[in-house]
Amino acid sequence: MAAKKPLPAPPPVNSLDQFAATLKLALQVAVVNPDSLAGMHPQQGNPVSLSPRIPEASTMVGKLIDNATNAGQRWVDNTSSPRKDPIAGMKKSNAKYKGAMQASLSADTWLKGVNNIDEAAMYETIKTLGAGVFTQGLSARKAKIEKIFTKMRPMMVALAQTLDAMPTDTDAQREAKMIAAKRGMQAVGVKMQGG
Repeated sequence: MAAKKPLPAPPPVNSLDQFAATLKLALQVAVVNPDSLAGMHPQQGNPVSLSPRIPEASTMVGKLIDNATNAGQRWVDNTSSPRKDPIAGMKKSNAKYKGAMQASLSADTWLKGVNNIDEAAMYETIKTLGAGVFTQGLSARKAKIEKIFTKMRPMMVALAQTLDAMPTDTDAQREAKMIAAKRGMQAVGVKMQGG
């Protein structure tokens, strides 16, 4: 696809309310015209070229699968010797879980997710895996994961550029940017679900 002329960078964002409004517009652009986001393309730097703000989906998925493959034994070791009691942690998170579950039920996110299932691809994945393990499962789902990352990438670029427009001179500004990053990831999640 030929690159379109990138849109200018977003204006400075000085509050969480301004962040939310700017991100909402940026996510709309990301869905309708992702190629117009400057962070989607390599940029000419001095003296070297700069990679896109968020890597291509195939690069991200390749790293994900490589890291998972390389982490298989570490996963076994870590789950066999956790740093914290996982059951106590789950009990401590009960109220947070209930709140998140209520929000999910209200937004009907489970049904939205079910409606997005490609049944043929699901059964093909099950046949491909057989009694496969964690790393084999990721490798077998590479096309599906890449499709999701391809859809998500322009939204992540929009989020990154919106966050980049926030000042970080003071502790309060840095704290606001961290909160904005969390809220931005939640907004991307809602957008990925069709919201």
